[in-house]
Amino acid sequence: MSNKKQSIAAYETGSFFEKTLRYAVANKLIHQDGLAAIVNDAASGSVQIAEYFGASSYLRQNLEDAKTKMACLVSLYLEHTCDADMLQATKLLNEKPFRTLSRGGSQLLKTLYSLPEENYFGSPRLDSEVEFLKKKLVNGLSVNEYRKSLEDGELFKTQFNCAIWLLKKMGVATSAFSELHAPVEHVIRTCLLSLAYGAKKTTSSGFIFPDEAALFEIFISIRKEWSYLGDVTSSNLFLKDTPTEFNDYMHQTLISIRLDDIPKIVNSSVALKSVFDQLKATKYFFLYNPLDAVSKFDKLQAEQWFKLTSGNDDDASVLTLLICSAAGMKPKFILTISEAKKVVLAIRENGLLEKEVIKLINMASHEEIEQITSLWQEFVEDANPYLLDKSDDKLVQVLPFLMQHCNIRSLK
Repeated sequence: MSNKKQSIAAYETGSFFEKTLRYAVANKLIHQDGLAAIVNDAASGSVQIAEYFGASSYLRQNLEDAKTKMACLVSLYLEHTCDADMLQATKLLNEKPFRTLSRGGSQLLKTLYSLPEENYFGSPRLDSEVEFLKKKLVNGLSVNEYRKSLEDGELFKTQFNCAIWLLKKMGVATSAFSELHAPVEHVIRTCLLSLAYGAKKTTSSGFIFPDEAALFEIFISIRKEWSYLGDVTSSNLFLKDTPTEFNDYMHQTLISIRLDDIPKIVNSSVALKSVFDQLKATKYFFLYNPLDAVSKFDKLQAEQWFKLTSGNDDDASVLTLLICSAAGMKPKFILTISEAKKVVLAIRENGLLEKEVIKLINMASHEEIEQITSLWQEFVEDANPYLLDKSDDKLVQVLPFLMQHCNIRSLK
């Protein structure tokens, strides 16, 4: 019998129900009484289906369309339930009324309709249940398409419920996220970064969903901890009361943060702002506070730049910082003559490291970046003939030039 169940599938076309019925008839696995019952059930069921979809059951064409829909429902139910095993499907055809099998297919589609279609907040299905079923039956839905949609919908539901649980834990209402059509995955990732890495590292009190400045503060604290300890600590205490159904997804996300995001955040060779801009656009979400006249984010950027310059933001100090960076040396806003010579020799050997200069400039606040960039470009245009003139091997031309534009001091 196991060989028989493959005999028709190998060459018959049509829906799974049609192939199963041909297989059952060819192998005498269904009797005339069974076939008659299917025909009678299809006739009476078609009337109900036509009326369910709002079509008159008195028109022949409507009944034919309803029969087609009914056969599609039965086919989906049989193929999904029996995993495309025609012998098992034949047994169901013999054991259950055709209308019952049709209702089984309908229930499969209603289950699919009850699941989220997208993993964004504020994304309800636009179609009614009736319209949804009609589209699926008119356009056709293979069992593989059904299973993929079911898998996606169940994942979206888990993600959505997980996000709601995390936001509730942080004391945040979901209404703002629905209004912003926030990506659920990004919201979850931001919650987990805040709870696992931000709780003890930032100045924020308690668990609150971050705005742009608070999220950037977490990034700063992570890089700072790495520079001090060579490691980044995290806490999993918030996971102790996590509902079981969210465990796998949350652990996978935390692993992804640790392996994919943390290495980028702690990489001091890339300006933190560049890392932040890339990750906030692709993986994270923050709440914007339009009431802040001066962005806290810009304030944090300014504080970083202030620490670097120690408050010395005159042109000479800024150019000294930048030329150190261009030489691949630790930025300083005052150089001795000996240090200035090392800067020149490094530039003559390796060229100007413009990428390092750009990284340093990007640490300044937004409103200063353009001005500092312009200052540097004008300086380099004038400085290049001196910096790159290897015939000036005693540095008698380049040092006076640098002393005129940068902070170069003689040791007394």
